[in-house]
Amino acid sequence: MINELYELSRSLERHGLLQPTTHPDVGRMGKYDCLVFELGEDGLPCGLRWLEKQQTAALWKHSKGNHNSFPAIRLQHPLLPLSQSERMAAFPWAKARLTERTGMLSALDCTAANPDCTEIRMSEWTLQKLQPVIKSQERELAALKKLIRLFPGEDSRADFVQRAAALVKSQAMFCQQPELLDFFKRLLTGSRDAKTQKFVSGCMLYFDLPPSEEMDNLVASEQTRQALVKALNAAAPAQPGKCIVSPLSGRESEAVGDKYPNPNLPLLGLTYLYSKKADVPCLTRYALSGADAFQTGKAEISAISDALAFLTQESRNGKSWRAMIDSNRDGTDLLLAYLPDDPQNNACLARILGDPSGYDGPDELRETAEAVYEALCRQVLGNVEDVLQKNSQARVNLILLETLDPGRKQVAYETSLTAKRLCENILAWDAASKNCPPVEIRIREKGGTREVGRACPGPMEICRLLKVWYTRSGASKPGGQSAASLQEIYRLYMPAEEEERSEELIDRFLELTVRRSLLLLGDIGCQLTREYALPSAKPSLARADCAAGFVALLSILLYFRKIRKETYMLDAAFNIGQFLKLADLLHREYCIQVRNGGNKAAPLPTCLMGNEMLAVAAEDPVEGLNRLRERMKIYLAWAGTATGKDSGLAKWILARFEEISLKIAQQELPRQFGPAEQAQVLLGYLSAIPYEKKNTADDSEKEEKK
Repeated sequence: MINELYELSRSLERHGLLQPTTHPDVGRMGKYDCLVFELGEDGLPCGLRWLEKQQTAALWKHSKGNHNSFPAIRLQHPLLPLSQSERMAAFPWAKARLTERTGMLSALDCTAANPDCTEIRMSEWTLQKLQPVIKSQERELAALKKLIRLFPGEDSRADFVQRAAALVKSQAMFCQQPELLDFFKRLLTGSRDAKTQKFVSGCMLYFDLPPSEEMDNLVASEQTRQALVKALNAAAPAQPGKCIVSPLSGRESEAVGDKYPNPNLPLLGLTYLYSKKADVPCLTRYALSGADAFQTGKAEISAISDALAFLTQESRNGKSWRAMIDSNRDGTDLLLAYLPDDPQNNACLARILGDPSGYDGPDELRETAEAVYEALCRQVLGNVEDVLQKNSQARVNLILLETLDPGRKQVAYETSLTAKRLCENILAWDAASKNCPPVEIRIREKGGTREVGRACPGPMEICRLLKVWYTRSGASKPGGQSAASLQEIYRLYMPAEEEERSEELIDRFLELTVRRSLLLLGDIGCQLTREYALPSAKPSLARADCAAGFVALLSILLYFRKIRKETYMLDAAFNIGQFLKLADLLHREYCIQVRNGGNKAAPLPTCLMGNEMLAVAAEDPVEGLNRLRERMKIYLAWAGTATGKDSGLAKWILARFEEISLKIAQQELPRQFGPAEQAQVLLGYLSAIPYEKKNTADDSEKEEKK
């Protein structure tokens, strides 16, 4: 991973964009419930604020790994002495009402502090490392400088802890939030550890100052963090480290030492650029341990951390980074995409390389997906064209970072292609997405129906579709691993060379997609014939969303197999699907008119006869049609003799049978269909039946809607 990111840092440096925005000792806090204590002029707590997990994650801290953290401190021991903890342990807290809990907390004795509570302090390491702050005259560091001066030492810690406990108790008396009361209880008296039988707290605290006109910003602010990083990076080291020949640049430079930066990346969290166990035998025998096993330049590794910080700024979400589904497990990867010739380009590269038709949820039903994709294509092509005018050989780099476990992150996929090739791929995929027949997936709403818009799946959507197995009735069985790897998906979606999108690869995707979608698309098609529209319940919305994605993917794959809709809609495979749909329509009409006596509100069979033969006909068309012929005899006989005002749709179906049968008869059917033909059968089964509308009293569309 380090090699790929080093090239990124060099690109940013060439363009003057590599700013020292990170420092190994300054990082973000995790997602914890947290209590912020505000210190008064006397150095004692004078106020407190409660922060939820999302708010805490935005705060910064200065630490040496997981030790010597400031101004964030995790309290291991409760604030009050053992006698108060024992008293609280005897109280049935879990069963008590809210008023009883506040009463118990208000009855605690806060006149003495717990002598074991020694965590609220600044270590010698922290004081030494923050000397640049103490000496600084920057206004952005004024609040932090004052906090360091006011923070309690050994002689004042007991008074500080006692005042903090009294302040928490006063707030607890009027608290109406159960989760906050639980936090106050753990902070004041802790809970008994099952193993050691000692009382532990585990509460996260943060220390700040109250707002004041004297200071431009608070300690917790982003301005303070940036000023601190700048001051620490500008400070000369007390003793320069040893020099090495860097394996990244090949130049002599100061070694990184015993600690690599650990940037806190979006989606991935704390990311170790390099870490090794200290006692690996194959390294210790050479007197190498931990970071000594791979020493590189300190400046270079800091530049890598700064480069990651630049790419993953919140303002560049969708441009140079975004979330990406993990193809091998349930989880989220981090996608990075950038132009080395113009790293700050505003093209939404990460979005178009990850999820170009992204939307907020299945409730949107992709109604605007096509318009969103078209607008995204224009935005990316326009911005990339500006770069190509300056350098026709400009490239686009893509890196996918995944989480193996909390301590290990790695590059899951990495590729580089020319910007010109990127534009060609985008245009080709856009053209392929229009290779879709007239499929209408309708959702029932108050006052009518709405149609699911045409999807244009990208890598994330393809991976999501190929992670799920569908059973009869469209029920889904989610799986953690995609049927296709990210390498295969990107070779299909964004090949670096045209040869990568080979016929074998396309056939593999056709086979996988048909296998995964057959039961779902069959069930959706049958339900649309039976009920005209799907219900608006969330499970139906999700199924409609997946069906639209599968239809789009099948159409795209056929396009790259050089099978265009203008051609395949006339071929036998597609029209066999249409024939099966007509069989469903005939079966439905027979049940309404004969079995239900014309009552359109009466229940219909769950599975219609065309749907029953879909799986067979998609694989062996001759066998499927032979079986269907036997089933259809009674229904065809009825349709041929039906009379009266309700026979219009039956006559229309017979006329369409004749037209489609002529199309099928023009070609000799094989004994077995391949993946491309099976895809056409599915698309034909879901597509509207074409016909030349005549000026007659019959309006088949209205009849079908009824």
